[in-house]
Amino acid sequence: MPKVPIPRPGPIALAVAAALTLGVIPATAAVSAYSAGEVSHNDAGHQTPDAAGTHTVTLITGDKVTIGTAADGTVVRSFQAASGATTGFHRAVVDGATYVYPDAALPYVSAGRLDKQLFNVTRLITEGYDDAHSSRLPLIVRYSGAAAKARTRTKMAGTTDVRRLDSIQGAALAQNHKQAPEFWSSLTGVSGAAARSAKPSFAGGVANVWLDGKVKADLADSTAQIGAQKVWAEGDTGQGVKVAMLDSGADTEHPDLVGQVSDSASFVPGEDDIADYNGHGTHVASTIVGTGSASDGKERGVASGARLAVGKVLNSEGSGQESWIIAGMEWAARDQKARIISMSLGGGGDKNDPMSQAVDELSHDTGALFVIAAGNGGPHSISSPGAADSALTVGAVDSTDTLADFSSQGPREGDGGLKPEITAPGVDIVAARSHYKRGSGYYTTMSGTSMATPHVAGAAALLASEHPDWTGTQLKEALVSSAKATPAYTPYQAGAGRLDALAAVHTTVFATTTAYSGFHTWPPKPGETDAQTVTYTNVGDAPVGLDLAVDGTVPAGLFNLSEDHVTVPAHGTATVTLTAALDKLAGDQSVSAMITGTDGAGTVRARTLIGAAREGQRQNLTVVAKDRAGKPLAGRVVLTAEHLFTVMDLDASGTGTTRLPVGSYSGWLTGDVQGAEGPKSLGMVLLAFNDVKLDQDRTVTLDGRKARRILARVPQQTTAVAPRLDAHRSYSDSLVETSMLPNPSYDSIWALPTGKKVTDGEFEAGARFRLEQPALTLSTKSTTFDDPLVKRAATPLPAGSRNLTAVFAGDGTAQELARQNVRGKAVVVRGAGTEGIQAQAEAAAAAGARLLLVVNDGVGRLEPWDENPWSPASPAPVTVATLTADQGAELIGSLRHGAVSLKVTSHPTTDYVYDVVHHWTGAVPADPTWREEPKDLGRVNVSFRNYRQGKAMEFRPDVWQGWAVGNQLTAPAQGERTDWVTAGTTWLDDAFIQGETGQHSIDPLQYSARKTGKVNWFGPIQRPRMGPANYQPVRYLDTMYITAPGWGDSGSGHVGDAGANFDVKDWMSLYQGDQQLDWGNAEYLQVPGLGAERLPYRLVLDNDRGAWANPYSTHTLTEWNFTSAVTGSESTASLPLIQLDYGVDTDKSGRADRHAGLTVTASHLPGTTAAIAKPSVEVSYDDGATWQRTDLSRCGDGWRTNLRAPRSAGFATLRVGARDSAGNTVSQTITRAFGLR
Repeated sequence: MPKVPIPRPGPIALAVAAALTLGVIPATAAVSAYSAGEVSHNDAGHQTPDAAGTHTVTLITGDKVTIGTAADGTVVRSFQAASGATTGFHRAVVDGATYVYPDAALPYVSAGRLDKQLFNVTRLITEGYDDAHSSRLPLIVRYSGAAAKARTRTKMAGTTDVRRLDSIQGAALAQNHKQAPEFWSSLTGVSGAAARSAKPSFAGGVANVWLDGKVKADLADSTAQIGAQKVWAEGDTGQGVKVAMLDSGADTEHPDLVGQVSDSASFVPGEDDIADYNGHGTHVASTIVGTGSASDGKERGVASGARLAVGKVLNSEGSGQESWIIAGMEWAARDQKARIISMSLGGGGDKNDPMSQAVDELSHDTGALFVIAAGNGGPHSISSPGAADSALTVGAVDSTDTLADFSSQGPREGDGGLKPEITAPGVDIVAARSHYKRGSGYYTTMSGTSMATPHVAGAAALLASEHPDWTGTQLKEALVSSAKATPAYTPYQAGAGRLDALAAVHTTVFATTTAYSGFHTWPPKPGETDAQTVTYTNVGDAPVGLDLAVDGTVPAGLFNLSEDHVTVPAHGTATVTLTAALDKLAGDQSVSAMITGTDGAGTVRARTLIGAAREGQRQNLTVVAKDRAGKPLAGRVVLTAEHLFTVMDLDASGTGTTRLPVGSYSGWLTGDVQGAEGPKSLGMVLLAFNDVKLDQDRTVTLDGRKARRILARVPQQTTAVAPRLDAHRSYSDSLVETSMLPNPSYDSIWALPTGKKVTDGEFEAGARFRLEQPALTLSTKSTTFDDPLVKRAATPLPAGSRNLTAVFAGDGTAQELARQNVRGKAVVVRGAGTEGIQAQAEAAAAAGARLLLVVNDGVGRLEPWDENPWSPASPAPVTVATLTADQGAELIGSLRHGAVSLKVTSHPTTDYVYDVVHHWTGAVPADPTWREEPKDLGRVNVSFRNYRQGKAMEFRPDVWQGWAVGNQLTAPAQGERTDWVTAGTTWLDDAFIQGETGQHSIDPLQYSARKTGKVNWFGPIQRPRMGPANYQPVRYLDTMYITAPGWGDSGSGHVGDAGANFDVKDWMSLYQGDQQLDWGNAEYLQVPGLGAERLPYRLVLDNDRGAWANPYSTHTLTEWNFTSAVTGSESTASLPLIQLDYGVDTDKSGRADRHAGLTVTASHLPGTTAAIAKPSVEVSYDDGATWQRTDLSRCGDGWRTNLRAPRSAGFATLRVGARDSAGNTVSQTITRAFGLR
């Protein structure tokens, strides 16, 4: 007998293994499942080309994930922690979906409080919740306790209230991306203690948080197939029954629907009426209540006499958020008091998600019957809200009662439950076409469970018209009991069979719909049984005798009935007991069958779906962890195997146990241990293990005493900033990764050697360091204090060395400072937390101190203050550094005997940087240190050439396993630096100045050993610069996608945008001749509906800095003339826009010599090969009043000229033109391109 595998998502893992299986994502949770609407024969959507740009997603925590495509096709992804956050992240990829879990969120996900779909980056991008398409993340929250009952609830930081959802004791909220960190803090509590507890909880009475995800829309011959026409002949058309339909609206002007819609409401923001611009709702509505007027009655709906209430919950694209749908459910059931509610829609989920919970709650409270599409995902893909227990869930068959290959089948995700309960015609269904939808004629053909569902809803209306006193449960039981058998399929595939409306209307006997014997855990218990009661109801005037039998292929002896015959009295009930002998089930098996009740004439009068499921073999895995001192180490272990990502909690004893399927497991724990600088120093450790064979209960001990420090040794004196600790384990089609970014309180990172290398799949572990010249070094005659922590943006001591007298001033109060005469001295004080340091600094500055040294009274290094990395300047009025408790105690001990001379060396900005990375493949070695020599590294001469001094931020992550992970680090807006970087590694390179500009490397970079590269940031000449891949303008079919960042700095390697500078004008217009086709004040333009033939176009960019104080490139005007034609559906075409790059030597403030050389290089982006002729270059020294033509000579790939600036000139303005052999042209004017000295 074939086994039916049981879906293995999180809920089963929670119930069985006491751990959340974060990465066991069935096919229904892949991206395609969220598009599970009708299978339409006359509708093909256009896809946006991948090259249209990067996608940045702000997660609920405020962390940002970016996915883009490099010029060589490589997918590059990056993770940036929220401002001020200390974090790492975990990534799981299963079935093509990428999940990114910030370390801070993982406890809430593993506890089942936070929806893992909030971290499904693939889905968030697909549903348009990336930053480019939405400024908000829609959420559904459920409250508990007093908050659930409160009429008003405390507003959560960073959110907008959308609507109450009383059916689930919750609400829909919109979280502002920019305020995501504030929201996360208010949700989790500032201290973070909740996250560290065994059962983390949210603040404010919030019990659960889900993504308010998007759900999509999931007749003459078909009405005859289900027997509806014979019911009409008996006078029953559903009269007197109100049916609610929740869909994309309805075309109430369609002849088949005129006068059929009695009530309506829209729950779609911005679409106030129910006009159906998608067409799905009109098709469904006419299948339920259509009169067939446009076809002389041929295409009549199942229940044309019913009244229809239309709730618009799907937008014009056929998708809607879960909260819209729940609000529509509440309206239909409570306000409209509809007997039947038809929902031809669905998305990923299970019986416990918000939509399913709402169905069950409203069904219980109102007695309404929810008839819901099963979905279109095939086996093991029942979607929500059809997963709800009380829903009548509908699959689809064709005209021969053959199950449609797309029809979603059970078992239900999470518990193996019995779904669907019934099928109905859903293939090639003809019904009304909305006149708002492109096409012709009154009717259109669609397929899907969306089309099957209204057949059942209409039949339920016919039945309700006959029995106005029946509850939704009775309607459901009668419809399922009377279904026409489809013996080729099991109940998991097709329920009880195909809808038979005539049999349902005539039935007088029906039975309990389902008697599920449940999901049972390993190991089997000899003699274990489960009993379920099946009730038979007789609404007729005479008793009915039924012969009972189990119909289905199941293990012998599994199901037994207490009676094989039952007599159901007139207007009464009778019960029997179904007993399941669960030890008859094999491991990892689920089975389904039916109990049939057959009358004396041989007619099956009642059907009950039955089933049971057995978990596969499980064994206990126990992990024991110890820190570097041998003490218990609490935390969370990441566990992985093929297709599995789970976390296990270790309690205060450093021990945790979880039940898992037999297999080979790897895992790791990252935790806090003693650092390198004494008992109160702080380090982070990676304790990993690989390939533990779990064929019996096993214990793994992770002993931190054997951990070794990870070090990168370089030839110059350095201090580590922004380290990263990595682990990766992958199999043939799944992977799990962790990257941790310790904050400055950590002084070291460590790893446990793992021994034998893995042979199945891949394992990598490693680290990345940025090593800088120490900002401050301190020493006395006898001691060097090598671990002071200084903010680079702080008020610095001047560069160089000096001797300062050091004194101890207790807690650093004004009174204590006054007693010490601290003017011109280094003052040592006890720490008062990050908030207290500000007050200590102000008091020290007022007393005339030269340097404030704060000794931490806790574990690890103390950050001088909490600071948003984008803030323009340090808040401290005096140079502040902190010392660890161990080193600080030694210094304080010396000062108790009197003042001490302290040698202080300051480097306010670092002269050199080592960006080094190393990963070990197969195992963590016994000695995880490595040495980097200049001959093995690439050298990069870095210049920061902003027009004024200030604070910049730099982001140079390495690309590891396709991800670029790192921190934004402070850099000078002006200055020079020598960088040494790991050769052969791929790097990204970005730099930003808050409120002014963001510059981005166009392509990932690789540096060669013993070679020197050059990078200039922020310097002239800034102008619009496009690039390959993510920054390349393209055409797809009839649409142009034009990305045109307006402020790229000098050279061809960077594109630049204006960031959050809202004063800047980035005016883009596309013309055909003199006709303006589209325009926008943005750096992106999408223009659809272009002609198919090759036509000339003109793209104009008019950029102005506005109030931006930068004196250079104050205004640019660029015009491209080019031709373009329609593309095929399989590819995009690059727009042949000539790019202009410039080179001129300037000083650090952007000024060039009056006779400096100027180079101009004209080039094409990839995809265009036409030769470019010699450009024309004109220069103006009076802001464009007069122009000088220049003589050009070849210089490499470009052309060179020398400036001839008069002594009175302060700026150079450029006017450049170029043409290629295909007739494409560019002209560009840059006002005040650079300064002159």
